[in-house]
Amino acid sequence: MRTKTPIQVRFHDIDMAHHVHNGVYLSYFEQARMDFLRQFIEKDHDWKQFGLILARNEVDYRQPVHLSDIVEVETWCSNVGNKSFDLSYALFVKTPEGRNLCTQGRSVMVCFDYKVGASISVPEAWRLALARLMENDV
Repeated sequence: MRTKTPIQVRFHDIDMAHHVHNGVYLSYFEQARMDFLRQFIEKDHDWKQFGLILARNEVDYRQPVHLSDIVEVETWCSNVGNKSFDLSYALFVKTPEGRNLCTQGRSVMVCFDYKVGASISVPEAWRLALARLMENDV
């Protein structure tokens, strides 16, 4: 199942070329990632005990995004490993005809025990929730 996160393009997101600066897309993906994670991580989760470390980000730029654009990011889980899972992103700009794919991305999220200082297996409850979400992503 994909989450859809509306993004407000801010004036300070724009660079000298009059479009969203390439580094800003990672903050858009971060906002979308948190929306996705809220589907299966409890609201009162103790992040000081164990949580996630962002191990890798990839961004593919297809079309520029401008200040007046109406933007939405779709996020989904594209892979679950032993200690990590991948989140994929598709950033769209809404148009009168529908929407245009402007940017795609992927993040590798590693489960991490902060008390021990080491990576851990994806918790079983998270693994089951991610599997369910992936099944519903048709």
